[in-house]
Formats: sequence, C-alpha cells, structure tokens
Amino acid sequence: MMLKNKYLFVVLFLITVIFQACSTAPIFHENKDIAESKWDYKNPLGFEVNITDTNKYCNSYINLRINADYKYSNIFIWITTTLPDKTIEKERVEFILQDEKGKWLGKSLGNIYSYQFQFKPRFKFNQSGIYTYLIEQNMRDEVLENVESSGLKIEFWSTESKAW
Repeated sequence: MMLKNKYLFVVLFLITVIFQACSTAPIFHENKDIAESKWDYKNPLGFEVNITDTNKYCNSYINLRINADYKYSNIFIWITTTLPDKTIEKERVEFILQDEKGKWLGKSLGNIYSYQFQFKPRFKFNQSGIYTYLIEQNMRDEVLENVESSGLKIEFWSTESKAW
C-alpha cells in the first residue's frame, strides 16, 4: 500500500513538472484603460518589467483596444524603452487596423476591437534588471478619441509563438 502511494505521488509530481515546463505564461502582460477613451499624446502609458533571464529568446507585443467610432484605419505609436543601464531606445511603429475595404481586422466583441501587434520578434534582453516601456500615440490628433486601452505583453519565444 505504501509503495502504491509513493508511486502515485511520483507520477503526479512528474505530470505537474511536465505541464509547468510546457507553460507559455508570459513574462509580462498588462493593459491600461484610457480615461474617457481619449488618449492624449502627452499621457504615454508606462510599464515596468523586471527581466531576470537574458539567455532565452522573447517576443514582445503591443495590445490595443479601440471602439467602432475610431476614425482612422491605422495608428502610429512611439515605443520608448529605458534599459536597466538607463540607455534609451525609441521607435515609431505603424499598426494597420482596417483592410482596404474598411473592415476592422481586430477581434470584435460588440463595438470593441482588440488587437495584438508583434513589436519585437525573437530577441534577447541584453541586461537583467528593470526595463521601462512608454507607449505613446503619435497620430495627428493631440487627443486621439475612441481608444479604449493599450498594453504590453512579453513572452518567451517558442516554436508555438506567433513570431519565427
């Protein structure tokens, strides 16, 4: 009887370890709501990410939620990254929200459209420590209306990832 319990414990332990090893839980995933759905370029969204593993490849994504009254087919965003050694990297990216016929490309729930755009595919962090990300809308409108939220997701790269 005692041997059976030990055997069962070992089997359950191994199954738990295997499932945890296969887990694709993100390193970081956070979205922030935008007050009154009006995103002022002077109010970038900030995120702090603690990186401890610099040996594995990662993918990073920008999340965006807009409503059906958003008046553009795209969005330009500044992404500013402050590395642990205080080096600053800044990149302007464009994300396409509609096809040529005006159909929203995001996943819809009622009149809300959700997007997850890959920002950096298959990269390694070169330093451990706190990385600070600022996400800032960079459209012609100082206050961009009908943007519900935006956020950041960072995950370890795997063969199942969206990015190569």
